[in-house]
Amino acid sequence: MIASLRARLDALEARVNDALPGPVKVGFLTLYLFSTASADRFDALASRPAWDRWADAGVATLLTLQVGGMALVAGAARQALGRTRATALNDPVNTVALPGVNEFMPLAAAPYVVAGLVVATVVHEAGHALVCRRANVAVTEWGVALLFGVLPLAAYVLPDETIDDASVRTKLRMYAVGAFHNVVVAVVALAVLASPLSAGSPLSAYLTYFGWALTGGSPPTAATVASLGVLTNLAFWLALLNANFALLNALPVSVFDGGRVLALALRASADRFGVPLSPLAESAVVHGASLLAVALVVVAVLGPALPV
Repeated sequence: MIASLRARLDALEARVNDALPGPVKVGFLTLYLFSTASADRFDALASRPAWDRWADAGVATLLTLQVGGMALVAGAARQALGRTRATALNDPVNTVALPGVNEFMPLAAAPYVVAGLVVATVVHEAGHALVCRRANVAVTEWGVALLFGVLPLAAYVLPDETIDDASVRTKLRMYAVGAFHNVVVAVVALAVLASPLSAGSPLSAYLTYFGWALTGGSPPTAATVASLGVLTNLAFWLALLNANFALLNALPVSVFDGGRVLALALRASADRFGVPLSPLAESAVVHGASLLAVALVVVAVLGPALPV
């Protein structure tokens, strides 16, 4: 029965997509704006040799983030277990980047949150696409997924099957550079926040949105958001969301960039030092790291509610 229903829904989705104009398609609760065209200017940009060094810096950055991110999540999990009662920081609803639902994202901040999500997803996927084109791997489709047709859920890049034959180094660069781009945007946004151009400092902006959860106060109102000014709000959410994108993707979870980089790094290290590494051993390490990372995130969010 479930299989039959799924088949009917898939058939309905296919009929709807056939009727839609070329750059638009739909999925479950999601609207996709996409293209299969390759831009000559983008290919010309990707042809520059400097991207190789840039992407190598991305690999080093992601591996550093992976270690630092695991330490950060472990520390957050330990703190959460030490709390006797749950706070807004431990409410699962507040892990969803949906203004008006997440208490740390009032509706007044929606334009800045959406802008931050768009920039974070686009620069991330643009990095993947650049490395693909640099390695002469075609991009068959690229686009943006919009939840409910409005909220940016993700950008995506689909390389063709030649990526499977690419070198380990090329794959490392491709998976790592997206998070590296998020780090670069976050650093630039923080620099703007700390500059005279901003109406507030990084700390004051953080306290405006999150301080109330630490002091027992109330969530920010439209007036408090407006008092920060457009540039400060925009820079704050660009910094926060890009930093979160980078840390999340760097975690050694098998379906994330970090998990793929970990698997490739293990394989490359084993080959370099002549250490035998079976597919089973590689899978055990990567999936073990995935389970640990996910468990720590769950504890960090739900710690006070767990029966320990």
